[in-house]
Amino acid sequence: MLTPLANNAEMTAYFMELHGKHLSGRPMLNTAERWNGFAGSWERGGDALLGGHAARARAEAEFLRRRGLLGGDCDVADIGCGPGRFACEFARTARSVVGFDISPRMAELGASTAAEEGLDNVSFSACDFRALDIAAEGLEQRFDLVFSSMTPAVRGLDGLERLMSLSRGFCCEVTHVSGSNELQSRMMRELFGRERPEPRYGNGQWFYSLFNLLFLLGYYPEASYCTLRDSRRIPAGEEYARHCVHLLLPEAERTEENVRLASAWLERNAQPDGTVTEESETCYGRVLWDVRVRGERPEYGAPSGGAK
Repeated sequence: MLTPLANNAEMTAYFMELHGKHLSGRPMLNTAERWNGFAGSWERGGDALLGGHAARARAEAEFLRRRGLLGGDCDVADIGCGPGRFACEFARTARSVVGFDISPRMAELGASTAAEEGLDNVSFSACDFRALDIAAEGLEQRFDLVFSSMTPAVRGLDGLERLMSLSRGFCCEVTHVSGSNELQSRMMRELFGRERPEPRYGNGQWFYSLFNLLFLLGYYPEASYCTLRDSRRIPAGEEYARHCVHLLLPEAERTEENVRLASAWLERNAQPDGTVTEESETCYGRVLWDVRVRGERPEYGAPSGGAK
């Protein structure tokens, strides 16, 4: 079990709670049905909708190669691999890659992409990582690098322990830190009369809590950042409208009526070819750490009123 190496119990408990809070608040994010739906969008040309994955995969692979963590003698796991963009990109360099995803459709898309690109050193497993019997599957310390990018499967203490149990070397988690999206900002102002909120997964909470939690537990996490700008044309209509409503509105407002309103707004603002242009800038934060290196921490103490 992951426990503090000193007496920083109050702060550790705070960061543990913060790191897992997203899961308890939005359990539907991590169901096979929901991610199967995203897979359908991807398969119907949703690369524009989900966007930026190819550029992000190249950027992360280059970072890991520079650090000497993605070479011909490396076995890699990608937890919450989605349609396999990262896994396939990693497979161009690594000895072997296994992608795990809760969605059978995502795993099928990953396998299809690997076949199209002639990659025979990458495989995909459809499973709920939160319930996977890691020991029974022979996966303990199976990989030199365990990677995840914004997957709910590794949130919270149990998810972090599971992630680390697979590694005999390094772990790397990537999350949103901040971002802007002019199209979504216009929709929120003009249609819903308010400013676009920072997406719940993009306010830096996961990054901030993970780094501090690992440090308090005695590890030596490294933080780095990658900012990507993207411009893409997206078909106006219900599919993107539903994506925006789920992403930007509180749960009580994620109604079919608001999907209809958002869809109509997109169609009114569409170009003659029926698309809208989405321009975004996103800062991603990555936390990299060696699971084999763990030291002592002194007692830092929490500020008055608890750690905040």
